[in-house]
Amino acid sequence: MPRRVIRDDDGVEVTPGCVVRFSYGIPPIGVRAEVIERGGRLIASTPGHNPPECGMASLRKHVGSFWIEKKG
Repeated sequence: MPRRVIRDDDGVEVTPGCVVRFSYGIPPIGVRAEVIERGGRLIASTPGHNPPECGMASLRKHVGSFWIEKKG
């Protein structure tokens, strides 16, 4: 089954190797996460944060907005 297409807030498709940026919490904590593919899923790698990774398909539900800093 092909993986779901995920787009950032500018409408750019997220692919493995991309670096996405987002923030969470009050006050906001900025995160820079490399996107990897594992088992056909896109994962945002967030070491040093809890959790240390997050599926891209559910990222928007948890943090709202995110943008691609570097296209993979």
